[in-house]
Amino acid sequence: MSTLPNSKSSFLRAAQGCGALVLAGAMVLPMTPALAQNAAADAPVAAVAGSLPADPAPKADAFTPHWRYNTLADTSKDQELRFSGWDFNGDIQSPKGVQILVREKGSNTPVLAISDVIEYNDPEYAFQYQHGLLNGNVKIPANTLNKAKQYVVEVWGNNGYQEGSEDLVTPVVGKAPEGRGTLLASQTLNFNGSDGTTAADVPGAKATQEDAPTFEVLYDGKAQLLYTFEGGTVHVKGSGFTKEWREKHGKVAVYLAASQGVPDGSLLPADDTPLRFEEGKDFTIAEDGTLDAQLTVKPDVLQRYYEPRYYFPGIPTYDVRYEVDLVAEQQGQPQLTIEDLWAGKNVIRRIAVQTQAFRPSPFAPKVEYKALGDTTTDQDIYFSGTGFYGEIHSVKGVQYVIREKGSNTPVLATSDIIEYNHHDRAFEYVNGVVNGTVKVPANTLDTSKKYVVEVWANDGYSEKGELLAPVVGKPTEGRGTLLAWQDLDLNGTNGYREANLPNAQDPKKDDDQKPAPSDEKLKTPATRGELAAALYLQAGAPKVNLPAVSPWPDVKTDDPNYAAYIWVREKGISYGWSDGKFHADAGISNATVAAFTYRAAGSPAVMGDSPYSDVAPGSAFYREILWAQQNKVVLNASGAFDAQHMVTHGELETLIEAFQARAK
Repeated sequence: MSTLPNSKSSFLRAAQGCGALVLAGAMVLPMTPALAQNAAADAPVAAVAGSLPADPAPKADAFTPHWRYNTLADTSKDQELRFSGWDFNGDIQSPKGVQILVREKGSNTPVLAISDVIEYNDPEYAFQYQHGLLNGNVKIPANTLNKAKQYVVEVWGNNGYQEGSEDLVTPVVGKAPEGRGTLLASQTLNFNGSDGTTAADVPGAKATQEDAPTFEVLYDGKAQLLYTFEGGTVHVKGSGFTKEWREKHGKVAVYLAASQGVPDGSLLPADDTPLRFEEGKDFTIAEDGTLDAQLTVKPDVLQRYYEPRYYFPGIPTYDVRYEVDLVAEQQGQPQLTIEDLWAGKNVIRRIAVQTQAFRPSPFAPKVEYKALGDTTTDQDIYFSGTGFYGEIHSVKGVQYVIREKGSNTPVLATSDIIEYNHHDRAFEYVNGVVNGTVKVPANTLDTSKKYVVEVWANDGYSEKGELLAPVVGKPTEGRGTLLAWQDLDLNGTNGYREANLPNAQDPKKDDDQKPAPSDEKLKTPATRGELAAALYLQAGAPKVNLPAVSPWPDVKTDDPNYAAYIWVREKGISYGWSDGKFHADAGISNATVAAFTYRAAGSPAVMGDSPYSDVAPGSAFYREILWAQQNKVVLNASGAFDAQHMVTHGELETLIEAFQARAK
C-alpha cells in the first residue's frame, strides 16, 4: 500500500471493511455432487473471505442442517471459525445444547478444537433453537491444523453427565468424541470457508457429501488479485479426480467466467466469453487423481469493467468480478456458455475471485476539468481525479477546494464530501478515481489572480468538537489533511494533469507563499478589513456593483478586499468611521464583532436579558451583544463581556466559525 500524507484526525478509525477477496482465500461454492444440471441461477454469491453474510430465513421444518463459516487463512496463527448454521429444526435430545468441533477426518480421531456449549434459545420449546438457527465460535490455536490433511466440522449434542456416574458425556479436546455425546451433523472442513450451499451429513441419512474432489485456486502462487489488464497465471490445485470419478461424471474442464451482477447488487451481466481450459489439452490429471495446473491468462483478454446501462459524469466503474468453475463434461458436449455457467450447468465447484483492472499504483494523483468560462456567472466545475490509490485516513471522504494561491488564504468554494465507494475495502476509492463538483458563485474568481484546487480529507470533528474540514470563508490550515493540490487553470487542463503532494515544492517557484500561521501569529490583533472580508466570504462572496470611485479616501479601488468593503456598506454592516475613512487596518473589539455579525445576520429582533455583569440595558451595542451571546458568537457566554477587548486572529476565526454554525 502506498504511503499517504499523515492524517491529523483524532478520530478512531471506523470498522474496517472486509479485506479483498483473494484467490488463495476465496470462498468455495460447492454444488451438488451429482452434476448440478438444474442448479438455481440465483444461488448465493460467495461471502468475502473472513466475513459472514446474514443468516437466511428458515427453509424447512425438517432437520436438514446447513452452515457457513469464514476462511481459515494462516494456520500458523490463532484462528477463529465463526459458525453460522440454519435448519437445525425440531427437538435435539441433549440436556443443555450442542457444541461445534473440529477434528481430523477419520474414525475415532481426537477433538482438536471445540466451541462453548450453545444453549437452546427457543422462547416456547425446550431443546430447540429459535428458527433452527445455530451460531457459535470455535477458537483454533496456532499450528493445530495442517493444510496437507483433511478435517471435519461436526455438531455434537452435549449430554452432560451420565446418570449415576461422574463421566462427562460430551466431546473434550484431546479425546475422540465417539461415545461422548450425540453426533448431529458433519461436513468436510474447507479451509477456504463455506457459504452453506451444501447440506451437512446427518447420521443414518443418505450422505449429501459424496467424496467430491477438492479444489483451490492460487494466482501466480500468491494470495493476490487477478489483474485483468496484465494477465498472469492461475494456479489450480485439486485431488480426488480419480479415473473412476471421471468415468462417472465426465472429463474435467475449468472455466474462468464473469460473475453475474455488479458489486452493488445490480444485475448487469458482463458481455464476456468465458475462458475454457480442458483436461488433456491445457492440463493433465495424475494417476492418483491429483490436479496441479498452471493456466495462462493472456494480458487484457478479460473484460475490465462492467458497462453501465446509463452513463453520466462521475458514474462509478466496477471491476468485473470473476469465478473459477470446475466442470465435468460428457463427450461431445458443446462448450458451455456464460449463461450455462450462471445456471450451474455441470458445475461441480465454484470459487468466486476478486479482480481488478490494474494493479494498485503508488499514490500519484492527477486532476482534470474543463475551462471555467465566464467567472461573472454562477458555474459548476466538475473535477475528475485519478491515482488516489490506497487507504485515506479520514472519517468519511474527501472534498475539492478552491482558494486563492498563497498561505492561509480562505476557502472560496468547496465540493460536497465525496464518500468512499470501494465495494470491499473501507477508506478507498474504486480504481483510485475521485470525482466531484464545486459550485462557484459569480464573481468569486478574478481572472487577474492565481488560485489553487486542492483535495482535502474531511476529518470530521475533533475530540474538542472542532470541525476538521475545509469551510468556505476560513483558511484550510489545521482543518483537515491536504492530500494533493494543483494550480487552477481557468482554461482547463486538457486531460489529466499531475497534482502536487503536500510536501512537494511548486515547480514554477512563482508563488509568494508564506509559512503557515504560527501560534504567535494567531495571538496578533485582527482588523476591521479582515472581519469584513470574512463575513463577505461566509455570505458566498455575492456579486457587488463596484463604484468607480471609492467612498473612502483610505481604500483604493484595486484593494483585494474592495468588493468586501462595498458589500458591508451595502448591507448596512459598516459605513466607516465618523472621519469618513474605513480604517481597514484598525483593530476590532468584542463589541465591533458583535455589531458586525448582528447586522450581517439581518438585524433580527432580540428578546431576553443580558447575562453579563458589565452589559445592561442602555449600554452601547446592548442589542447586538445580547444577540451575539444568544447565538454563541462571543468569547465569554457569561460573567463579563469585556466590550473593549481587542480580538486576535485566533479569536476571530473562532467567532466567525460560530457565526457560520449559528442556528438559522
